[in-house]
Amino acid sequence: MPVLVQFGAGNIGRGFIAPTFASAGWQVVFVDVAAEVVGELERRRTYRVIEVDGDSERVVAVANVRALASSDSAAVVAALASCDLAATAVGINVLPRLGATIAAGLVERERCDGPALDVLVCENGAQGASILRDAVLTAMPPELRARADARFGSVRTSIGRMIPAATGGDCLDIRVEPYAHLPVERAAFRGAIPAVAGLEPRADFDLVLHQKLYLHNLTHACLAYAGQLAGLATIPDCIADPAICRDAHRAGDEAAQAIARAHAGGSSEAAVLIACRDLLDELFERYRNRALNDPVARVARDPWRKLAGDDRLIGAARLCCLHGVAPRAIIRHILAACRYTPAVDEPRAGEWSALAARGPLVLLATVAGLGPQEPLMSAIRTEHLRQQAASAMRAAGLTLRDDEAAAIEIADFGLGRFAEFGLAIHVYVNTERCCAKELMMLPGQICPEHRHPAIAGDPGKEETFRVRQGEVHLFLPGHKQQSPERAFALAMVPADKRDTVTMFRHVHLRAGEQSTLAPNTPHWFVAGPEGAVVSEFSTRSRDEVDIFTDPAIQRVPV
Repeated sequence: MPVLVQFGAGNIGRGFIAPTFASAGWQVVFVDVAAEVVGELERRRTYRVIEVDGDSERVVAVANVRALASSDSAAVVAALASCDLAATAVGINVLPRLGATIAAGLVERERCDGPALDVLVCENGAQGASILRDAVLTAMPPELRARADARFGSVRTSIGRMIPAATGGDCLDIRVEPYAHLPVERAAFRGAIPAVAGLEPRADFDLVLHQKLYLHNLTHACLAYAGQLAGLATIPDCIADPAICRDAHRAGDEAAQAIARAHAGGSSEAAVLIACRDLLDELFERYRNRALNDPVARVARDPWRKLAGDDRLIGAARLCCLHGVAPRAIIRHILAACRYTPAVDEPRAGEWSALAARGPLVLLATVAGLGPQEPLMSAIRTEHLRQQAASAMRAAGLTLRDDEAAAIEIADFGLGRFAEFGLAIHVYVNTERCCAKELMMLPGQICPEHRHPAIAGDPGKEETFRVRQGEVHLFLPGHKQQSPERAFALAMVPADKRDTVTMFRHVHLRAGEQSTLAPNTPHWFVAGPEGAVVSEFSTRSRDEVDIFTDPAIQRVPV
C-alpha cells in the first residue's frame, strides 16, 4: 500500500489532501503540532469528511490514517525515508521549518538507496514550492546537495476546495464542499506521478496558478473585504448582496483579461479568456453554498499576507497593469482591505493597525512594497482620492450613485501636487448650452488662476460657484496691487508658485453663499481649513481651452 506523509492535519490536509489519497487506497501519515488531533487520529485511525452542497450532505469515512507528533523527529524522518510521496499544508510561513526534517529524510533515503521524493506543496502563495525547496537544500549536507537537487521534487499545486474552520463537535470531523480537484505541476516531479483520481498533472501550471491566485483567491478576498465593511457575516451573505457580488465579479474579470493576455502564447487569448470567465462563473456559484457558510472573518483574516506584493490582490492588479488592463475594481477592493480591522490574534495585528491609522498609501508601501512612482500606486492614490471626494460630497447632502462616484475626475493640473493644487470633479451635465458640476477640495487646496476665453463665437464660460460645505476664498480682478488682500492671498500659495497668481480681490464664500463670474474673468480660489464642496453652474465647459497663468499647468492630460 503506498504511503503519503502529510505535514499538517488542518483544513487542507485533513479536508482535501488526505481524502483524495485515502480514496485511492493510500495510507496517510499525518504530522502535526496539535497534540489532541494527533492523539485522536492515531487512536481511531479514521475520521469523517462531510461534503455539503447546500441541498444535501455526504459523509465520507477517511480510513487507514496514522499520525505523528512533529516533535518526534526520529519517527517523522523514518516515515519520510520509506514513504512514496509527501505533502505540506502548514501555511507558507511555516514551510521553512520543515526544511531540516525533510532534508534528514532525504539523507536517510539516500543511505537506504531509496527512490526520489516528491513533496506536494499545498499552500496558498505563489512562492511556496521555492521556499520549501530552498529550505530543504540549505539544510542538506553540502556533499549531498547536488544529488538532492536532482532527487527532491518540490511540486506546486492549486488548492481549490473551500474548507471553513471546524466549529465545535468532534475534533476530527470536517465539513467541505464537494469540489475536489488538485492540479499539480507535471514538470516538477522527480519520480513517477501517482495515478490518483483528482490529482491532475498540468504542463501549463503557470496558467493554473494565476487562475487559482488571481481568480479564486482574488474574488474570495474581494467578497470578504467588501462584506466586512458592510457588516456581513458569511461569503454567501456577500454573494446575496447584488452590489458586492457585481463588483467582486468585475475585479475577477479584470484579472481574467490580464491572465488571458499573459498566457496567450500557448493558445489564443480569446480561448484563455473564455476559460477564465467560465471558471469565474463556477466560483461564484460555489460561493453561494449556504451549507458551507464560509465566514467572512476567516477569508479576510491575515490581510498582511493577502496584500503581499505577489499575492491575490496586489499581484492581480500588477498583472493587469503589466498587460494594459485598468484594475479599477481590484483597486477598490485593495482599499477596502486597507480598512480591515484584524482580530488581536491575527499575525502582526498591532503593526497593521498602526500603519492603517496613517492611511492606505503608507500601509501599502510597507505591506505590499509599492513604490511611490509605481503605476499601480498612482492608480490606487487616484482611487483613494476619488473615494474621499465621493464621501465628502455625500456628507454635504448630495446624492451620488456608485457609478457617478467611480467617474469622479481627479484633476491635478499636471503638477503632481494634488494636495496643494487640484480639484475632484463630478460632472452632472455638460451640453452645448449648460454645465453643472460638483467640486470637492481638500483643506487649503488651490484651483490655479485661469480664465475661460471666447472661442468660435462663444463669449466664454459664465459660471456661478455656490459653496455647499466648508468655505472658499475666491480671488478676482479689481484689487490694489499692494493691498492687504494681496498679502492675504499670497500667504495661501506655496512660495514657488506665488508668481503664478495675479488676481487678489478677495471674495469670501461660506456655506450657502455664491458668486457669479462673467466670461473671460481671471480667477483662482482656495478651500478653507476644513476643505470645501462647491457646486458650479455654468454655460458650456471647455476645459481644454482654459488659459492658466502658470505655464507648467496641463489641464487635460495627454
